[in-house]
Amino acid sequence: QLCDQAREAVDAGDLTRARSLVDQIRRDYSGTECAGMADEITAKIDAVSTLRERIHFEFDRSRITDEAAAVLQRKAEILRANPDLRVTIEGHCDERGSLEYNMALGQRRAESTVRYLVGLGVAREMFSTVSYGEERPVAQGANEQAWAQNRRAEFELSDLETL
Repeated sequence: QLCDQAREAVDAGDLTRARSLVDQIRRDYSGTECAGMADEITAKIDAVSTLRERIHFEFDRSRITDEAAAVLQRKAEILRANPDLRVTIEGHCDERGSLEYNMALGQRRAESTVRYLVGLGVAREMFSTVSYGEERPVAQGANEQAWAQNRRAEFELSDLETL
């Protein structure tokens, strides 16, 4: 029962709940068949966590930085092993620039991310892109710290049950 709940939590994207259930399985059900599957469930949690990790961009750029490249390489390994996953890459910007400019920049960031992953051998069909420009900030404030967090690509996953 708990194993099924943990898998369902992962498929629903509730990684905190899934980790809590796996901890409970390991603690309270040691030696059971379900406990034997805890490592498999943990691996799936870790994969989803990696796939959801954001990448960030420099001001007014859509170029993949070295830091972002390292994250994308980890993602590519998982994506190549799971070709049935579908990923929407969302491009985001900070508040500077016009709405129109930032929508275009967000799209360039999303497309740059897809190109990089395809260059690492991930199938293009796995991806769709969308730009939110400056519409969905994750950090408030008119300072470099907030702006740096908002210049990003996010990864929305579907078909997690195939992972």
